[in-house]
Amino acid sequence: MLASCRKAEKSIDLEQYIFGSDGPIIEEWSALLKEKARQGVKIRLLLDALGSFSFFRSALCTNLRDCGIAIAFHKVTLPPSIRRFIPFILRDHRKLLVVDGREAHIGGVIIEERARDWRDTSVRLTGDIVADCGTAFETAWDRALHMRPMGQVLSREGRSAFYLAGNSFHLQDKELYRIILRHIVSAKKDIFITTPYFSLTRDLRRALYFARSRDVEVRILLPRRSDNFLADLLGRLYYRRLLRRGVRLFHYTGNILHAKTIVIDERFASVGSCNFDWLSFRLNYELNVMSEGREFATELREIFLRDIEESPEVTLSTPIFRGFFSA
Repeated sequence: MLASCRKAEKSIDLEQYIFGSDGPIIEEWSALLKEKARQGVKIRLLLDALGSFSFFRSALCTNLRDCGIAIAFHKVTLPPSIRRFIPFILRDHRKLLVVDGREAHIGGVIIEERARDWRDTSVRLTGDIVADCGTAFETAWDRALHMRPMGQVLSREGRSAFYLAGNSFHLQDKELYRIILRHIVSAKKDIFITTPYFSLTRDLRRALYFARSRDVEVRILLPRRSDNFLADLLGRLYYRRLLRRGVRLFHYTGNILHAKTIVIDERFASVGSCNFDWLSFRLNYELNVMSEGREFATELREIFLRDIEESPEVTLSTPIFRGFFSA
């Protein structure tokens, strides 16, 4: 992402849930953005006000603005009477970078020092799909400025090898969720899911059970321990029900797992900001890149299989909560 920004000549549009306020990574990003602004590159940062709260309140934010960098923050778009009770949902959880309208990056990567060594996945995109990424950012930017919901994001399938799908709390804006459900239900061979945070809606649980009833292999890679204790605790509540249905679970034991990917039958693959949990599927603004190209799905499948080589399998005899509450 930094290498792409260093080559920017016209514009850098960055949408992030978390953009930190200090540390070497932030210093490198800030120095690069200020240098590019001096060169006349148009720079816009669209950040979530809660996820990037430390930056929101920092001197660095003011400093970047003084250098000519436009910064907008996504805030909850609800009536004030409701907003005070649920300020921590309806977040802009998307991670998108568009450079010069010719290259885009989508994935789970956050820009913060603590995430330096996390195991994450991001995709660099070129070609027709970049125009869709630019449109997605433009819409989000405009609506954040006017405190309005972002609205539906869906590229035209078949336009290129890749297409975008978004998600939000609006019923009509759940294309990402519907696409993933549809592909799980129609799976014929295997489903490989990587997610750092895990909880299931009723529809997802039924879809996975239906896949297993047809002898579709389902493997889910999860962190042994993520950066969110409560999310880990919630995810483990589903383990035994899934294991009894024959779903295979694996615990990643390397650095913190933060990747969000899914591969089905080597014919469908998705990478983006969307966790496999109810918060991403039901409430937050999310953005994934989808592909039904075999080459991309095969590559992502191979990455998954490499990851589980160092990930012990969880079974019904595994003491799921042992040591969970220890330091």
